[in-house]
Amino acid sequence: MAVTTLEQLKQYSEGSEVELPGFDPDTPFIVRLKRPSLMILAQSGKIPNELLDSAADLFKRGLADSVKGGESFQRTAQTLVQIAKASLVSPSYEELEEAGIALTDMQLIYIYNFTQTGVNALKSFRKK
Repeated sequence: MAVTTLEQLKQYSEGSEVELPGFDPDTPFIVRLKRPSLMILAQSGKIPNELLDSAADLFKRGLADSVKGGESFQRTAQTLVQIAKASLVSPSYEELEEAGIALTDMQLIYIYNFTQTGVNALKSFRKK
């Protein structure tokens, strides 16, 4: 077993190409995503204080169990957007916003799932 090199870590930090659900069923949306840590996002202030409970629920329970009602749904949605902002490398979330493009609910969920489990977890969601 060899020690992971800094070059390998740098390459990993550049993200992975991931196929998200498209804006229409016939056209995939390929992006480059990285996998930020929810804990580091919270610690660094990239997840606002009012969303920390929602982020903690996502971390502990996962997406399905973190939404209990209207208010928690809103906080979870806001948290998913913060995660997408931290995850999207190319195009960036800001570039999409500037172009007037909003991510779909399914795309936000895919991004969250990728950040927690990597690209292999997304295979179960894809229909071939």
